[in-house]
Order: sequence, then structure tokens, then C-alpha cells
Amino acid sequence: MKLMSLAGGLPHYYNLVLNKLQHEFGVEVVVVVPSGNGATLGAGVFESKSGIEFKVIYAEEYTTYYGKKFFKGLKDLILQEKPDVLMVNWPYQLSYVFYPSWYRFLRQQNVALISKEIPFQVPSYPDAIDYYLRGGGITENNQQHQKSTSLLAYVKYWIVRESRKRFVNLVDAHINYLDEAKQIHASYGVSEEKVFVTANSPDTDYIAQQYAAIEKAGLPETQPYRLLHVGRLVKWKQVDLLIQATVKLKAQFSQTELHIVGDGPELSTLKQLVESLDANEYIHFWGGIYDMQELGKITLASGIYVLAGMGGLSINEAMCFGKPVVCSVADGTEKRLVKEGINGRYFESGSLESLEGVIAELFQHPEKITAMGLASKKIIEQEINIHTVLNNYMEAFKFAISHQNKR
Repeated sequence: MKLMSLAGGLPHYYNLVLNKLQHEFGVEVVVVVPSGNGATLGAGVFESKSGIEFKVIYAEEYTTYYGKKFFKGLKDLILQEKPDVLMVNWPYQLSYVFYPSWYRFLRQQNVALISKEIPFQVPSYPDAIDYYLRGGGITENNQQHQKSTSLLAYVKYWIVRESRKRFVNLVDAHINYLDEAKQIHASYGVSEEKVFVTANSPDTDYIAQQYAAIEKAGLPETQPYRLLHVGRLVKWKQVDLLIQATVKLKAQFSQTELHIVGDGPELSTLKQLVESLDANEYIHFWGGIYDMQELGKITLASGIYVLAGMGGLSINEAMCFGKPVVCSVADGTEKRLVKEGINGRYFESGSLESLEGVIAELFQHPEKITAMGLASKKIIEQEINIHTVLNNYMEAFKFAISHQNKR
């Protein structure tokens, strides 16, 4: 089986997943990425070419007549590589609708089509137009899209809704991370059999190897009152909320610390906030750390992993190292990973009082921190890991190829 994936870049964590898909599942992987700076990656996403074992093709990305990005010369690449499956995400999915000849070409080449998305902040069909007119979801800058009630906006969002309805029904299979995907796609007319809920995971085998190496050298001592955040420093991560909660917790629990791992456009602003709160002694910035063994040591020395805003795979990674998780609304994948009172706690989104209260309760019962950490590790080992996720991918690939062959 040969898979071609269209991607906005090469995030370091996903490279390991594709390596495993190729070597352990027998899938020949080809990834097409922009030859320049990809316009679809989030701010501060760390890309890496190190250790890549699959084929990477760099193609020129251009702005289409409908305003979204696509790749030049993709037909020639399809003819050259002859993939069995083409897997695409936003915004490349729109090419199915706005370039009908491109879609027909794929069918002529017997290429099965797979759409891959979370889908996070995707409304159901009946709610879509009102959802967009009200401003829709939020951006990485933690801002709603512009609200509008104009006729022009209504027409625009009608086109957005109908375009989605068109492309979700053209593809042979959907790979999604959320259980809600089945209901969302069903509202657009997609049959349930075409929707594969895979969840999401980093390469948990690789993380386990790094854990074992750390353990062999000697595990660091866990500091139960040390909070940890790992991720890009953008506004919708709400690290500022976590900083404020840490300051309040420090007044109750003198051993409170916060360690922040990550880089991004908000780094300077967050450092200034810590300075203004006179919290430099117990709130520490590590910068971006992408070596898993080094990150593992930092995680193992911490007591609780906290995701105050949006995010995803950082939860999986913290759980791999046996940490309880405190979060609210992330990207939806947290619903499968974090079980209230079992391996973590949920707080009310955006509420400083709720975040502080949930962490304070754990600080008052350190034994819960230990027990929840063990539960996190067990969930990774038994329920959501690289093997369960990629097995689901394989089911989607096989279904899509079978569905294409029946056309």
C-alpha cells in the first residue's frame, strides 16, 4: 500500500508517527509539503527533517482562485508516485470541490481519497451558518472571527457550508480524532461506515524507550507541588491564566512552582507578566525543548501537568510519563484521555477560580497525584497509544481502497 499525504509542514512529533506507519505497518509513505514557508502551520510549530525515513517531496504552494492554498504540479506527482491513497486535511480538501477536473483525475487514476481532521470547531450542518455569523470558533490569538449579519456574509457562509457538504461526501473515508465526528459528518449526509475515529497519539513506543533510558540512569525526584506546561506559547493556550493561578496557589502552598516549556509569539508577554507579579523565583521558562529524553526528565520531576487552554498531544506525552492532567476544553481529544477523578481533573474553561480550586484540591491530597499519574500511564499502555491509533488508520486505508474499487 502506498500513501501520499498533503501536509503544511513536517512537525517533529508527526514524523515519528509516519516512520512507524511505514516500517511497522508496511505502508510506503510519501509526504508533499510546501517548498517555502507553509501558510497553514500554527505559530511556533517546531518542524524537523531529522530522522525522517519516508519520502518527502517539496512542492510550490500557491493561493487558489477561491483564496486557499494548494500545490502546483500535483497531478504530475500523482502520476509519478502512483499512490493508492491520498490523505489530505484543511485547506487542501477544498480542491475536491473547486477543481472538479482534479477530482475526476484522481478517480481516473484509481486513487482513494481520505479526509483527515480532528474535527474541532466544526459545526453541524443545521447550525453552520448561524455558527459562522456569530463569529464561529476562536483563533490561536484567542479571538472570535468577526461577527456579521450582512447578506454578503450569509452568502459566504452558505458557500462554506455547502462546500463542506460536497467534499465530505466525495471522499472514500474520514480519519477523525473525536467521537463526535460521526454525528457531525452524519449531519452533512455522510454514512457512519465511512467515518473512522482513530484518536490521536505521538509515538508512544519511542517515548517509552526514553522513559526506560531515564529510569536506567536514575529517575529524578518528583516535586508534587511543581506544575508543568508544555506547548507552543500562543494566546489560546492561556498560559497567562496558569501563571495567575500559580501565584494564587503560592500564597496557600509555599512549595508551589510552575515550569513552562515552549516557545512562541507570547513568550515575551508571558515573561513580562511573571516579572510584574514578582514570581520569577518560582515560575521558570525553559524555552522550546524537543529532545524527548530531556523533556521526559522535566516531566518526571513535575507533579501535575496543566493545560489551561487549547492543545492536544502534550496531554498524551505527560500521561506517557505517568502524570495526572488538569485541563478544560482543549481540542476535544482530552475527552478520551482525561477521566475525571481517575487520572486528572477538569476545570471550568477560562475560570481562574476554578483552575486554582482544582489544583489546590490535588495539592491537599498528594496521594491522589501519585494514583492519578499511575492511572494516566495505564490508559496510554492499554487504551490510546501509537498502535491503537495506527491500527485504526489502517482500517480506514483498507476501507477507502475497497470503496474506491467499487466505484
